[in-house]
Amino acid sequence: MDLLKWIFEPIQPFIWHPERIGAVSLVLVVLFLLLRSFRRFRAWPLLVAAGVWGVFAPWEWYCKVQGYNIRVDLFLIYPVLVSVTVWGLIASVQKR
Repeated sequence: MDLLKWIFEPIQPFIWHPERIGAVSLVLVVLFLLLRSFRRFRAWPLLVAAGVWGVFAPWEWYCKVQGYNIRVDLFLIYPVLVSVTVWGLIASVQKR
């Protein structure tokens, strides 16, 4: 059980907090706009990551309204969020 706690600890601040998820999406959009102004960087991966977080926000709101406390869906959502976000950050700062 300690391994699962360690794996899911980073996402705990976002569970049942769709406003925080929306804030992450907004930060990624702002980073996209900043990097887009520099011609030597690819900014579109940040927009993809922002979109994934933006889709997760309404889902989390729905789960909060329904009162779901056993979240098996996070086993699928969390790896996608982490991998797309890390990929978006790394791919966007690489030079064209």
